[in-house]
Amino acid sequence: AETVEDVLDATSLPLIIWGSGEDEKDNEVFTRVSPVAAGENCLLGTITEDNYRTLSALSQADGHKIVAESPVDINIAKQVNTLALDVGFDLENLVIFPDSPALGYGIEYVYSIMERTRLAGLKGDRLMAQPILANIGGEVWGTKEAKISEAEKPDWG
Repeated sequence: AETVEDVLDATSLPLIIWGSGEDEKDNEVFTRVSPVAAGENCLLGTITEDNYRTLSALSQADGHKIVAESPVDINIAKQVNTLALDVGFDLENLVIFPDSPALGYGIEYVYSIMERTRLAGLKGDRLMAQPILANIGGEVWGTKEAKISEAEKPDWG
């Protein structure tokens, strides 16, 4: 919470505060972080099908937006958005995050799902009309190629 406060004091730029992905830890941390950033309109994330109540309530109370994470699956994305809506969260304050590890399926597949999501939103599906966030950088640093030493790298040219 102190780090978030320091960052907010140091900049006037929008801030994304991303959790660890461990539900119990994220619920504990965001309970402390969200009130410190109240009124700053931060983007907090992520909520999932299994863990959405705490962050949705905090974001609503403290005036933040949330990132709704799901695998690259339109039906699960709709489900996460519906769960947030059911606890009173305004869909206008939600960003869709189709989890990018699915890039193992192929960039064309992942892009086609994102494209179908966007088209559904444009055709009037209010559960799919939110902006989409792709956290590709975080996934790239998780690849084995990013972790090997110079000596282990093949001749890549």
